[in-house]
Amino acid sequence: MFFVFILMYLRTSSALLLSTRDRVSTRNITCQNGSSSSNLLFNCEVCLVISRNYEIRTTLSLTGSGPLGVTYACLQVNQIEAYHENLVRECNNFPQGTLNGYDDFCVASPYNKLRGSYRACMCITNACNLNYSECVQRTKPYWDQKPPTFSNSIVSLTNRIKCYRPYEDYKPQQYSSLTPLCSSNDYECKDFLFDQGILCVISVDRTNQITRQTLPPSIYSAHLMKYKSTFCKSYTWTSKSIYFTQCQQDETICMCAVDGCDKDLETCRKSRATSICHYSFFYFLLLVLNIYF
Repeated sequence: MFFVFILMYLRTSSALLLSTRDRVSTRNITCQNGSSSSNLLFNCEVCLVISRNYEIRTTLSLTGSGPLGVTYACLQVNQIEAYHENLVRECNNFPQGTLNGYDDFCVASPYNKLRGSYRACMCITNACNLNYSECVQRTKPYWDQKPPTFSNSIVSLTNRIKCYRPYEDYKPQQYSSLTPLCSSNDYECKDFLFDQGILCVISVDRTNQITRQTLPPSIYSAHLMKYKSTFCKSYTWTSKSIYFTQCQQDETICMCAVDGCDKDLETCRKSRATSICHYSFFYFLLLVLNIYF
């Protein structure tokens, strides 16, 4: 007689947050900021410089959107993850594990027929973004022999999901912090969001009006980080959702990553990953032997 031992484990997708701790500033560097080469800001965490061959207008890119020419940025500690994730998503080979890096081919707003290309460089030493070439040099090992590693606090989402179409009957709500990502007549943008969305958002304001939004890969972390670190005071989470309360303007926000999870606040709040049972091949073999012998 065979005694069959079942080897089984449950696997669930990890929560949207890898860490609930707020980042602590570890640097106090000087960076160029804005479109002027003479505007220096102090107490920065990371410096950024972007070079564009033409103006790029889009609400779907933190780093790509901007005027023709070069722009500079002094990033604070609560901004770096969103900007870094945007560059990793939109650039060919921007490094994931460090804040020191550059890429000469990045593309913003990929749904546009005219693809918005730009160059980007991020660096972590004093006055390292005075110009693009200087920034590139500063990212090389000569300047920083052991660049500090960087890890995300938000899960890197990749699975596309279907949110409720927020633009079928969209009307801006006076007390909602969610603003439309596409203009009213830009159906190409709306279709892109619906097809490429990886995070659904639902808001209920002080007048109980509902606003929905679909977030694409390039900006979802920026929106999640905004509510987590700045806009709201409290949140709870499951494996597939994060529920924000005590937000500015007396608003309640929920974000989720399951098809149709933005039906209402309660559906969003309870969204979880489906547990999947896995049986080992060894158990299968024992089961076969038990049947035949």
